[in-house]
Amino acid sequence: MSSPLERRWLGVKLRITTLAIGVLVAGCGGSTALSTMVAPARHSAVAASCAGVSPAQQFAMARLVFVGRMLPGSSTALDGRRVLGSPAMVDVVRYLKGSGPRRVKVITAATITNEGVTVGEDGIEPQVGEIWKIYTGSRHEPFDTSICGGSRRVRSVAQVALGLWSGFPVQANPRPVVPLGEGVVLDPRTGFPDDSTKIAFGEGRFTLKTALPTGAVTAGRLSAAGAYKLLRYSGRSSAIKVAPLKIRSVRLGIATFVTDRGRQRLPAWQFWFERVAKPASVLALAPPDLFTPPRLQQIGQVGTGSSIDGAARADRSGREITISFIGAHAGNRPCGAGYSATAVADRRAVAFAIRTIAVPAPPNTICTAVGYTRTAVLHLVKPLGARVLISSTDGGAVPVTYVGR
Repeated sequence: MSSPLERRWLGVKLRITTLAIGVLVAGCGGSTALSTMVAPARHSAVAASCAGVSPAQQFAMARLVFVGRMLPGSSTALDGRRVLGSPAMVDVVRYLKGSGPRRVKVITAATITNEGVTVGEDGIEPQVGEIWKIYTGSRHEPFDTSICGGSRRVRSVAQVALGLWSGFPVQANPRPVVPLGEGVVLDPRTGFPDDSTKIAFGEGRFTLKTALPTGAVTAGRLSAAGAYKLLRYSGRSSAIKVAPLKIRSVRLGIATFVTDRGRQRLPAWQFWFERVAKPASVLALAPPDLFTPPRLQQIGQVGTGSSIDGAARADRSGREITISFIGAHAGNRPCGAGYSATAVADRRAVAFAIRTIAVPAPPNTICTAVGYTRTAVLHLVKPLGARVLISSTDGGAVPVTYVGR
């Protein structure tokens, strides 16, 4: 007699087909885009019965069990979430049972075709960047998956983003500076007189015509020699031979840097060059007064709410945060959209996500590829405090300024 798990794998899953309302066409230059609104509706459902199947039985029945991260791919809207369609690509972190390649394809709940979207009642509904534990009895890709078969989400996109900031010293006093934007090296504000000086700066090709300042360096401060090293190694080779820029003076001054707490005037080593009107500035801070943010990653679905185009304002309490970003136009006209913000937090960071509520558009509606500044308000249970506000899309920090401070 077959077990409930075997009957689930062998049984016929409920399939519901809905028509796609539009197709997105993206282009460059003066191209336009057709509005997309694929939102499958589940008119009926058959509850998946997993009763009587223990985790040990699920593990024993599976041919392969692995943990992996969901990679970008085609997706559709299911219950307000962007769910990856079949087959979805998984970057395997480790195999818990059996072995196989580093990247595999798996079947999800959503099958996307030109005719519409087919939804499997017992299939998994992963999003880009999520960590999943996959159980499958399949011998060949794409591997079959099911919730009753044991497959489950281990970490959400927001939890993955929060994990990038696990080393942030949130209790440090003073709170370390988190540089964003251009980072710790600022180009001369007035630019360069010609291409050769610009290329030399971009490559980090310099000649010292003055002595670097010396002296005792206190904790949390960067020496002039350390700043010069950063200035040199921030460049990239262009394979174009040019004369080096001559540094005529090095002085400790003040410069304005973009940080996760907005624009701040901070101590900086300023390097003055011959033939260049303004200096380059290197942030004169070091750990523990400086925290280098993790590199941006594509964790969630590419789109609204990335850290690159985001900024935020917090009220005096630190509980209400207005996030600014680039999105569709406001209103109920076709091609418009509304937005809401949600967040998942731990003691070091708050990871926000922007949900898009698109206005339905008739088929073949032409939408201009124009972005508008939009906002969404995030309500936190606890004040933001010293925590970092980050995007669930790429794990990057967003500059936060406080109103009335």
